[in-house]
Amino acid sequence: MAKENASLPGRAREAADNDVTVLRAAREIFAEQGWNAPVSAIAARAGVGVGSIYRRYRGKEELAQSLRVWAIDHLATLARECVSTAKTDEAVLKTFFSRYLTESVGPLIPVLGGRLPEHAEVTRAAEELEAALQSMVDVCVDAREVPPGFTAADVMLMTVHLRPTLPIEGDRATEIHTRYLDFMLDGLRGGTPQPSITPPSWSEWLQMWQGARPGEHPNGTSG
Repeated sequence: MAKENASLPGRAREAADNDVTVLRAAREIFAEQGWNAPVSAIAARAGVGVGSIYRRYRGKEELAQSLRVWAIDHLATLARECVSTAKTDEAVLKTFFSRYLTESVGPLIPVLGGRLPEHAEVTRAAEELEAALQSMVDVCVDAREVPPGFTAADVMLMTVHLRPTLPIEGDRATEIHTRYLDFMLDGLRGGTPQPSITPPSWSEWLQMWQGARPGEHPNGTSG
């Protein structure tokens, strides 16, 4: 947390750190309990009062939108770091997914996808993420780490398959997820797979994020 906001002055840094604490707690609680998790559970996990969350966010939907932006921005930063710090013999995609599995609680699409209306900040963040991931994918294709035709949207949907919620905790869950990451990456490097379907487009992935139409409530009703 301190690293993310280290450049901010005193009180602004403290407020930003508190916000990250709430967002991390929200991500954990949503992953564990789903969309219907109460804000009180998020507050308890973050170690703050419920009133503190409602002073910052007008409701759970606004909190969830901020969580989406924060999570997308984090992935974009991770992709850029993996490209900029990679050594010539380093597998960039493996570094990306290994860090994702270690640093992330779990994918948000199964919990939040399709429940929230379009949001300008989410769209902005998604555009930046697409650019960051495409740069990473280009490096991976050139290094023959992945086959041609592998896309930025493939990366995002692989995060969903690689990080399901398991009824175990801590390091063992990460070990199991990493085991299947190794199998997956070996398969990508091992030849030229010919998938039988069209690869997912970025707009298709974005639609999973922003499936609820403007004016439609997260539960799918209108009004």
